[in-house]
Amino acid sequence: MNKLFLTLIFLVAFGFCSIAQMNIYPKGAYMSFDEIINKTPSQQFDLNVIKRTKGDIKMVGGNDYKLVSIDKSVKKKILKKEIWAYSLGDTLYLNCFHYKVQPWYTCVISDGNYLVFKGGISQYVDEQKKQMQMGYYFGVVGGAISGAKLAMLRFLYVIDKKTNQINTVTPETLRELLIENNELLAQFDKEVNKDDEQLLIKYLKLLNEGN
Repeated sequence: MNKLFLTLIFLVAFGFCSIAQMNIYPKGAYMSFDEIINKTPSQQFDLNVIKRTKGDIKMVGGNDYKLVSIDKSVKKKILKKEIWAYSLGDTLYLNCFHYKVQPWYTCVISDGNYLVFKGGISQYVDEQKKQMQMGYYFGVVGGAISGAKLAMLRFLYVIDKKTNQINTVTPETLRELLIENNELLAQFDKEVNKDDEQLLIKYLKLLNEGN
């Protein structure tokens, strides 16, 4: 995998955050999953959302964004581990630490009954194996992969807001989500390139909009 391709992965990941979300989350820090569901941030920390550099991600891993306390009053432990999500009023940044898909934050790219986002590789061994196989299938991973390359990989995830369960999105998992929407399922079944990530995102957005 060359530097140009890694750069493209990085830019695509950041580009998603410019996409308007379906639901607006009030500005503030969400300290539990229930607060996210109810859109009731309990803390109004004065924080900046910082886009992490490729060098930082390659060196220590983690997701694309981090929170920084402007006046240094909020401890790093709270920023990394205790906050569940943070909103500036237009974009919700989800703390991937709570879902074992690497530390720090990523932006939600679709919202409805499901939170859809791209995050780092799972920290669960069994899920990692599945993702690496999927990575080869999608053409993301080629040849030997170093720790730096692994840190740059991003996978598509969905969180069921009813159960707070996270799943890596594949054509198979998407079919399971679409099973109660006959029209969308029939439409998806006619698609040729079902493993195309943009196609998966398209149907997840349609599913959220339909709900």
